[in-house]
Amino acid sequence: MNKIAAIIGCSGCIGILFLFPSSASATSQIPMTFGEVGHSSATAVMSDDVQQLTKLSAKFGFLPPLDWKLAFNEKRGDMTMAEFVPSDESLNNWSRLVCMQGFKGLADDVEPEQFLNSMADTYRQHCQGQVIYQQLGSSKVDGLEAVHGLLGCTSMPNIHSASAVIETSFISPLQGEMGYFTVISDDDDVYLIHKSIRTDIFTPDTAPITIDNYRQFMTQP
Repeated sequence: MNKIAAIIGCSGCIGILFLFPSSASATSQIPMTFGEVGHSSATAVMSDDVQQLTKLSAKFGFLPPLDWKLAFNEKRGDMTMAEFVPSDESLNNWSRLVCMQGFKGLADDVEPEQFLNSMADTYRQHCQGQVIYQQLGSSKVDGLEAVHGLLGCTSMPNIHSASAVIETSFISPLQGEMGYFTVISDDDDVYLIHKSIRTDIFTPDTAPITIDNYRQFMTQP
C-alpha cells in the first residue's frame, strides 16, 4: 500500500495536490473538439499517450464536452495525466474537471478497488470537512475491469504551489468538491478517471452528486 499511496500522492488530479508541478508544463489552453476521438482537431495537439487515455475514457462515459479544452498534461515516469476544463476556466479556478491518468505496469501491484480505496484515503488526509465515499460496484467493457464510486469532500482546500507558471503559492477559499471516479485495469496498466465539480461548501446531506443522480451528472456538460 505504501507504493500505491506514493503514486496517488504525486499524481495530481485533485484540488489539494495538482497544479503545475515543477517538472510539468501547461498545454496551450485552446478549445478543442472531442466529437470523434481520433478524427477531431484535438488530436493535432494531443500526444499519443493522451489520445490513448481519451479513447479509453470514452469507453466509460468520460469524453469531455465539445467546448472543453485540454488545460494540462504531463508524463512523469510511468504515469501519464491529462486534465480537461471548460474553455473559459483554468486549472487555478475550475468548477468542472475531467481528469485522466494512466499508470503503466501497476496492474500486478493493485486491484482497481484497492486503488479507489487508496484515493479515498488521500482525500481523508487533506479534507477539512467530511469525506463522502460511496462505492458503486464494478463493470467490464471490452475486457477491461473497472470499479466505480462517488468521492468528495464537503470542505476542501485548493493549494496552488509556486512554479514556473505560478509566481507565489496561495490557497483559494475552501470549496466543496465531489466527483464520479472510475478505476480501470487491463493486464498491465491501471487507469484513474474522474469527473468532478467544485461548489460552495456542502454537507453530507446536501452533496451535489449522489447515488440517485450520478448518471444524470455524467450526461451533463
